[in-house]
Amino acid sequence: MSVCRPARCLFAKATATATALPKATPQRSFHSSAPRAARRRRPHYASIKAEDLKQLSELAEKEYPRYDTSEVSLLEKQYTPAQIAAIKAAEATIDPKDVYMQGSTRDDAWRLPYADDLAEVDPVTDHPEKLDASAIPGKFYFREANEVERDANMARVASETLAKLYPDGVPEGQRDPAQQQQLEDAMEAAITQAALDPRSSYTGKNQAAIDSLADPRHSILAQDLPRLENRMARQTRRLSTDEEEDPREKQLLQYMGWTKSQLKKIRTKTLVAHGVVNQTRMGKIRSMYYLTIAGNQDGLLGVGEGKSVEPEEGRKQSIMSAIRNMKPVPRYENRTTFGDLERKVGATKVQLFARPPGFGLRTQHLIFELARAAGLQDLAARTPRSRNKMNVIKATWEALTEQRLPDEIARARGKKLVDVRKVYYGGSVH
Repeated sequence: MSVCRPARCLFAKATATATALPKATPQRSFHSSAPRAARRRRPHYASIKAEDLKQLSELAEKEYPRYDTSEVSLLEKQYTPAQIAAIKAAEATIDPKDVYMQGSTRDDAWRLPYADDLAEVDPVTDHPEKLDASAIPGKFYFREANEVERDANMARVASETLAKLYPDGVPEGQRDPAQQQQLEDAMEAAITQAALDPRSSYTGKNQAAIDSLADPRHSILAQDLPRLENRMARQTRRLSTDEEEDPREKQLLQYMGWTKSQLKKIRTKTLVAHGVVNQTRMGKIRSMYYLTIAGNQDGLLGVGEGKSVEPEEGRKQSIMSAIRNMKPVPRYENRTTFGDLERKVGATKVQLFARPPGFGLRTQHLIFELARAAGLQDLAARTPRSRNKMNVIKATWEALTEQRLPDEIARARGKKLVDVRKVYYGGSVH
């Protein structure tokens, strides 16, 4: 410390006493480090530069361009002026940059099994298009064809059918036996179809009237539905080479609407297995008890129990029950739970804690298997009371599947909840 400081302090005190100046602000402390308020703190998130925002705007304009004059003229032919005004108002209100940053295609397990913009008529769900006689130009007069005309019509219809089967033309040159057999089968099918086609049996001067005979839109009967891969068709179709199915597995596939390949992707594991005894008047009947978990590692988790005298039968019962009892598990950022959870079953209490990315699954082995089957990656857990295996598994399953989401809580309170990380980074927070 400098020797001049006592004198300087003394002079300052004397001057202040003599002049009666207002009281000065207190001097800083003797330590050399700057106070905390003066330090430059590092921001939690990096700042977004103006160039980055400009690039986002350009990408959004490229991905979602505005309607031009030609597109608006096409829309005016399909929609009324009021609908056009509503479309323009929606286009002006919605910012394409927000749609580009936040909009994404669903990839969860509960998304719809199709992606349709409803621009085409679906033959199953939509009403079939019907036409009457006014849609036929000219006179719709026709007569029954003679043998020569019938042969000519059959050749023409068979040629049209073959053209559909071979759009690039019938393969010429040397063909292997498989290609030759395929061509012969196609020609036989085309001839058979031409013989049954009404255009082969009738003829006339108006070709449009003849073509309307084979057009299903002019038929009074409903059109045949296309061949669908529904669950009943999958279960009833069976090849001679298939192995004998387990009746319980077959019933489960019908109940879930799945295929065997989907069922094989489910992860199952038996966590509890012990013997039980049932005392009857005939004596003690011993059987085996199994508790199994099942999950697709992408947001589905189930727990099932089974008991039988035969060990394999009891294990199979528990596996089928676990798959049938699978429920969705809400996951924040597809890796952890929405906040801390607590559940009590009997004397067992399970506490689950959400953790940041990279934390991992630091839990006991039972909760670890449940979290891995559900697709959780960052989780911590405690079981402060009883550690009964059955109750721990059931309590964890109930806690994961019965979470209260923040959106539901905010909606119940009449509030609007915004996840700042997802909005600010467009969902890319990993």
